[in-house]
Amino acid sequence: MPDYLSGAELQSAKVYQAVVPAVVTIFTSREVIQEEGAAKKGGIGSGVLISKECHVLTAAHVVKGADEIVVKTQDGKMRPAELLFSETGADIALLKLITPAPELKHAELGDSDRLVVGQSVYAIGSPYGLEDSFSVGHISGFRSFERYYDGAIQAKFIQTDAAINMGNSGGPLLNSKAQVIGIASRILSVSGGFQGIGFVVPINTAKKLLSLKDRVWLGIEGIYLNREGISTLMNRDLKGGLLIERVTKGSPADKAGLRGGSVPSRMLGRDFLLGGDLIVEFGTQEACNSDCLAEANKHFGSTDKIPVKFLRGGKMLETTIDLSGTRRNFLEGIKN
Repeated sequence: MPDYLSGAELQSAKVYQAVVPAVVTIFTSREVIQEEGAAKKGGIGSGVLISKECHVLTAAHVVKGADEIVVKTQDGKMRPAELLFSETGADIALLKLITPAPELKHAELGDSDRLVVGQSVYAIGSPYGLEDSFSVGHISGFRSFERYYDGAIQAKFIQTDAAINMGNSGGPLLNSKAQVIGIASRILSVSGGFQGIGFVVPINTAKKLLSLKDRVWLGIEGIYLNREGISTLMNRDLKGGLLIERVTKGSPADKAGLRGGSVPSRMLGRDFLLGGDLIVEFGTQEACNSDCLAEANKHFGSTDKIPVKFLRGGKMLETTIDLSGTRRNFLEGIKN
């Protein structure tokens, strides 16, 4: 290190050098349906290696809807990765390199309950594709939006003025001990660029979500349709159903054979993806209205096998979603 650095500069440089070997750039691709036909759409984000087993923590929106995920590590290699868990509401996702590389460096997780407004924080990521970009700022506040994940974990965010831009999402926010204390989520902006208000998911929130054993993650994005909606779109007389718009690749729903839509449409001021399966029954619970779906969700915690009845191409079909692979503590066995 140059001997002329101030104490604050030296601290910043040490944090960067300690953690940058564990920071990765995430490239995604997914098929989108346009008027001229199917096309591939790419995305970019950031992430951080958190274990010797090559688990990668990132933001859920970075990998949302991805058909393929490739992680670029600091040695320049492009490594395929699989999605193990995603909580869209909390904007947290856990990946794992398909072929582990134990020689890769990983970061240490900190304790986000021991943070104060005014302390220095550091962000590393790939804003606009500029890999390993480093920014320094402070904690500006802690925000709660009166939301809960899994019915029990309160949604809290760290507000920071450290520069966070498009491509930073999923990258780590660090304390002065070079520990990960959050994952970059989003910004509040009028221009679309950084304006000094960034929101970060606290690492303790991520830990709580990843350690739940009674979670339900199906890997489905959809919208509830009532009897009128089903009649209009499908010319069928059914009480209601969950229209699947997207199915996460490798998720329990994907393994069960459920399909998302492929026909973009806009109605009532909302964009839809039509053509996917319509779930009309979860377990023994009819999807008669949104309350019925919520009631069905309450019973998922007691079983690993969920029978599903769905409509596809005018035919009523059945399958079984197996939750056993995701109903586990993802932090167990992760040697940080």
